[in-house]
Amino acid sequence: MNNDIALLVGLKNNLDYSKHFYTTTRALYPDVEIVFTSYNSTDDTHLWLDGLNDKNVKYYYSAEQKTFSDTYNKCIEIATKKYVALLHNDVVIAPGFIEYLEQSVSEQNITKFTTIEPPVFADDERPGKIVKDFGPDISTFDIAGFYKLAADIQSKKQSDIKNDATTFFFCMLRKTLLDIGGFDPLYNPMFCEDDDMIMRLGLLGLKGYVTVNALCYHFVSKTSRFSAEYQDRTRQIEKNSNRNFFRKWGFPNSSAEKIKYDIGFVIKNGNTELLEKVEPLCATVYIDGDFKEYINREQPNTLFKLSDRIKSYDHKKENDILLFFDGKKFGARSMNILENLSSIISHKKQKGAGIIYKLLGLNGTGFRKNIFRVRISKFTTYEHLLIKRK
Repeated sequence: MNNDIALLVGLKNNLDYSKHFYTTTRALYPDVEIVFTSYNSTDDTHLWLDGLNDKNVKYYYSAEQKTFSDTYNKCIEIATKKYVALLHNDVVIAPGFIEYLEQSVSEQNITKFTTIEPPVFADDERPGKIVKDFGPDISTFDIAGFYKLAADIQSKKQSDIKNDATTFFFCMLRKTLLDIGGFDPLYNPMFCEDDDMIMRLGLLGLKGYVTVNALCYHFVSKTSRFSAEYQDRTRQIEKNSNRNFFRKWGFPNSSAEKIKYDIGFVIKNGNTELLEKVEPLCATVYIDGDFKEYINREQPNTLFKLSDRIKSYDHKKENDILLFFDGKKFGARSMNILENLSSIISHKKQKGAGIIYKLLGLNGTGFRKNIFRVRISKFTTYEHLLIKRK
């Protein structure tokens, strides 16, 4: 074993799971580097870290309240190995985990390891996920059964699977993560930071692979959506994160077309309810009526300065693409179009949108769809500007 991989684990309370991760990992790998970071844990997590007395543990803690992204960015910062593997404390790694990662990882790859999970999100299928119940928590965990299944899978000596889909559990070059600024704390306190990161790494040209033989058991969300701290707020946190992802990228994280355009909505007969629906879906909203109430209510949910994104109807319009529409005519079909606008514009570009505009002697190109009149001055795309976090 080269011992050039550090295991990164963000902590937030749930000390029993942190202890379980540490003891089960050390039973297999006494010398591997483990990196812990904890922000604002209010149990005895910080006392436990101080008492570890393990030269191969790097750790940092603070009473500050920080995001999931901040937590792992600190882990990346204080790690000392060439490669880093991102894990949670509600995880147990299998024998051979490090060795199989070492066989698969490279400077140009995102190596995703395989998780075995109880059937909590059984319908959420992805390469590198196996649904098999060895216990929903550490008190019921069948570690012998998990180790046996891992050994059976590894005995088949399966090749890595090319896959660029999102998953948090991956291993890659530490320097690359540092160079692009780590995870984005825009997603507060969590969710969508993994979608964001995989997007940026893909734009950087890195390829994703699932290594079937590096396995871990994941109890699932014991320190996030199902934890005592977050379980009552999960739905709202997820909603805010999805809205911020759209604000940043210009398309939903489920979109097949990953292209960001500079789009402005020009709305007559607008209102606060409509503004709440459409504001995250573009770069700028030009709207009649009073929008201060919305800004005051929504601003705590985002790092974007909403007063820069929302303008009066008569304000000078400088976006590459403008959509004009009447708020009174807005409906479910209209919303669906806006949510898929990046794909629609890309399709129009490929088909040569704008012949009518050209025949009329107007600048740029354009088209009409549903209630929208679309005017395009240029098709410039901006997603590559988001690789490095500013």
